[in-house]
Amino acid sequence: MLTSPDTVAIINQRQLLTKGRFFHSTPNDKNFFLITYKIIQENSNFFGDNDSDNNLNYDHEFIYPYHTTNYYIRCKLLPHSIIEDLLNQELDINIQNNEIPLTPQQKLSLENSLFLKLYLRVSQGTNELII
Repeated sequence: MLTSPDTVAIINQRQLLTKGRFFHSTPNDKNFFLITYKIIQENSNFFGDNDSDNNLNYDHEFIYPYHTTNYYIRCKLLPHSIIEDLLNQELDINIQNNEIPLTPQQKLSLENSLFLKLYLRVSQGTNELII
């Protein structure tokens, strides 16, 4: 076994993000979505924290695993007709419900396009300490 006083150890300390939101555009069909994510914790009142995101009508929901933690992901389709109003902050995005539900293929495409982005979002709380 080689030992040296110059040996470097890298220790990852995880400070997980508990929740967040961002906008996402799918590459294939160019749809825009509001994405919300929240860490799933045992013995917590998951929807009882007075979060305004809990009141939205989502088009797709799924679980995203990150190491030993699971995130609850919710996706709300934002039709192109309301993007301009949303950017100008003139519209409540929950006013319009999508009349046509997402197809299974659209849901799969959405999940696949989100995996890297979700990983980058939730891993932002990881710090590396060099000893």
